[in-house]
Amino acid sequence: MSFSENTRIGELLNEQAYKRDSQKQAYKWGIIGLGGIAKQMAEAISGTMGSELYAVASKSLDRARTFTKNVDVQKVYGSYEELVDDPDVDVIYIANIHSQHFETAKMALMKGKAVLCEKPLTINANQAEELISIAQKSNIFFMEAMWMKFNPSLNKLKELISEGSIGKVLKIEADFSIEFPPDSNRRLSEFGGGALLDLGIYPITFANWIVGRFPDNIKSKCILASTGVDGLDSVTFEWKTGEKAELSFGIDRLGTLSAKVLGTDGYIEVFPPFHGAQGICLHNSQEVKELYLPFRINGYEYEVEEVMRCLDMGLKESPKMPLIETLETMKLMDGLRSEWGILFPCE
Repeated sequence: MSFSENTRIGELLNEQAYKRDSQKQAYKWGIIGLGGIAKQMAEAISGTMGSELYAVASKSLDRARTFTKNVDVQKVYGSYEELVDDPDVDVIYIANIHSQHFETAKMALMKGKAVLCEKPLTINANQAEELISIAQKSNIFFMEAMWMKFNPSLNKLKELISEGSIGKVLKIEADFSIEFPPDSNRRLSEFGGGALLDLGIYPITFANWIVGRFPDNIKSKCILASTGVDGLDSVTFEWKTGEKAELSFGIDRLGTLSAKVLGTDGYIEVFPPFHGAQGICLHNSQEVKELYLPFRINGYEYEVEEVMRCLDMGLKESPKMPLIETLETMKLMDGLRSEWGILFPCE
């Protein structure tokens, strides 16, 4: 199959995006925490039909103003509280540091705002459970921003597996390792740093998503970074039904950023970086087929559309990224940190 044909396949799949009635008023989004990922999300919100980037907030008004130099936005706030109190904000996307997610999301939920919170939702399961309880009791939409779950390439991978293209899944391999600078927040315990919460959540989520359930047995190894957080980790999942996952992640080295799913009748490679893949390659006895599925914007548009779809349907959580999955993943990561002897100061 030619590259142009593969590209068209991607375009066709992406044309299936959720399209809102043009007569409906656009959802007004607010963004809290204005780092690099917030820039990506701002671009996705602004480029998605039916959504409007309405407000942004930082703890520094100067930082917020700097963020908006290349972003079209109506309101700019120098505190999180001001954005949360804005009655015109429909949905809040939270993208500050890990250790601040809990208090920020709690504040937004208590004000009745729909919330999309960047992963990890919180730094531990107890915090996640409290937020989920608040959202459910208050009947408010709440979702963890695991953008990978809405990636067209990875959803195509799931479809091929379901169709039996590689037979029964036997093994999953995934690596997410990036060498971060010595002064990175990702290396600091007080910010919920370490490889597990920042990077490991992707391979862990990927493996459980492919198999469709959480593992029956877990083995792991951890090498601590000089700052005391987990620096290099390897985790093995085993399921009673025979599947196995070999996962690695780290903040002290550059890895392959790749993923592969092997079955009895073939395998599927995911183009790196696997969590943001724009293509996959199927290998089996009948064919070797590349499928290239380019993003319409930058990949974050798909979770923006999912939030709008859920809000339009009156759903309080996403069936594609349910809160129980977020909570169980947090419990799994709590167990790993406990095994490694890692406790955050804010816990």
